[in-house]
Formats: sequence, C-alpha cells, structure tokens
Amino acid sequence: MLRYGMMREMVLGLEAVLADGTVVSSMRSLIENNTGLDLKRLFVGMEGTLGLVTRAVLRLRPAPAGYATAMPAAADVNAAAGILARA
Repeated sequence: MLRYGMMREMVLGLEAVLADGTVVSSMRSLIENNTGLDLKRLFVGMEGTLGLVTRAVLRLRPAPAGYATAMPAAADVNAAAGILARA
C-alpha cells in the first residue's frame, strides 16, 4: 500500500455479475470519470458482497529500478523515534 497506493486507485474499469445474473459493466479505461456513481469503487470497497467481478482493467506501474534495505539500531524507544523523525 505504501509503495503503489490503494487498490481502488489501480482499478480503471470493472465488469461484474450481480446475484440475479445482471451484468454490470464499467470497462472504461479512463482515469477520471464524472458521469455518475462510481461503480468501480463501490465494487472494490464491498469485496464481493454486491457481485462477482468477472473482468477488470488495472493501471500497471513499472517495476522499481532497484531496492535498498537498511537496518537501523536504537538504544531505546526515544532514539528509535528520532531515527523515524529523520527518515
């Protein structure tokens, strides 16, 4: 979540099947859409309660060029808070 953001921001379009068999489609790959209720966020937030997602358009991000790992050590909690404040 920290690196790439929330999943609801990655979903650009969805197609879902409701419990009664109705197919709801919002397969637009637009980043911004102000035409009404945002069904994509509603389906992502409900986690399968409203219907079954059958297709999705996702925003892909490039892989990072490299990774770096650090292992800081602190003598006590106050020193650890100081390290976090500087980071």
